[in-house]
Amino acid sequence: MDFALSPETLKLVEEKLKTGAYASADELVHDALDALDEREAYELDEATLDAIDRAEDQIERGEVHDWNEIRDQVRAKLLGE
Repeated sequence: MDFALSPETLKLVEEKLKTGAYASADELVHDALDALDEREAYELDEATLDAIDRAEDQIERGEVHDWNEIRDQVRAKLLGE
């Protein structure tokens, strides 16, 4: 499979290869694709982003609870402490 790269992208590849960090363009592209996969794995889905927005709204309204109190309530409920 052949790929056509823009002159700007080709220059970036050549510059990276000149650093000696990569033995070949294939190795560089493979590393870049691995990094992209890793970044995508940590992207948040819409449901999580919505939950974060709701939490931020609750914080702004002062609907905040102390973690130690919540932890103690959960322990009491689940562990009978």
